[in-house]
Amino acid sequence: MNQISRDTVAGPPTTSLRRALRILGDPWTMLILKEAYNGERRFGGFQKKLNIPKQTLSLRLTHLCHEQMMYRRQVSPTHTTLEYALTAKAFDLQDAMYSIWLWHEANPSDVSVLPFEIVHRSCGQRISARYRCTHCRNEVLSESVTVEHTQPLQFDPRDRLSRRNDAAVTAAGDLGAEKMVAASLVGDIACNEILYTLFRSPSHLKAIADGLDLGMSVARGRLEKLRLLGLVEERQDGRKLTYSVLPKAEKFYPLLLSIADWGDRWCNDGQPPPELRVHSCGELVHGRFCCDHCGGWIGRENVYVRPRQDNSDGEGS
Repeated sequence: MNQISRDTVAGPPTTSLRRALRILGDPWTMLILKEAYNGERRFGGFQKKLNIPKQTLSLRLTHLCHEQMMYRRQVSPTHTTLEYALTAKAFDLQDAMYSIWLWHEANPSDVSVLPFEIVHRSCGQRISARYRCTHCRNEVLSESVTVEHTQPLQFDPRDRLSRRNDAAVTAAGDLGAEKMVAASLVGDIACNEILYTLFRSPSHLKAIADGLDLGMSVARGRLEKLRLLGLVEERQDGRKLTYSVLPKAEKFYPLLLSIADWGDRWCNDGQPPPELRVHSCGELVHGRFCCDHCGGWIGRENVYVRPRQDNSDGEGS
């Protein structure tokens, strides 16, 4: 009886991040959305730009349509060709997309990953921005946010095997974590949940595995990937290895927060949010990116995309 209860109910309390990642938690999904945000609409265009197998692309686009992130429409009344357009639910994920772009700007590697740049129309500058509280306008940092579970606790209704299957999807293959694209890292649910946990406080391997209902080998493997990315460090603490986030990881924090916030709006099936994120000003975290140049809020209505230019100080046209 106890075993049945553990397999069907027990597990860590669910989070807004986990609920959102059940939709986004696949390495290809965020990469497809990234290209869609950059203007791509055709099946062939996605395939060419991502070098993704046709069957995989078809499955992911079907998934995004099922989750009402995209919809299929005819190109024109006289052409039966279909294209994939983003919905309001997908556009509401804009802060996560800005986070990915800003991450790669701060950690440049292969320019081909993001061959475009985002320009703030209000001031004409390529965006440089910080994730700020809309109440006090102070920057939202991991040290300024407290996460509290709401009562009663909410749990993932799936059985334990289904929950653990989430960790079967990895963000990097044989190329190694150091070449991982931030958008594809979002596709690794376990990596994101480990980071989300460590942003609250350092922890050791067993506590991480137990707290997230991960196998020890899975937790160890993901921690190693995060270590190779320079996001976490490990140190010997007596007989245990303790893990904590490094300063480089702070740039990833707005991405996790914006996805969790999106999960509150779209992924709770009528329930209240499973957690509260409280800023140091005493208000619930409602963050947005604020332009470093002009101080204006950044949104879909006041940005545009252009090909990457060598002169980073060039004015938008």
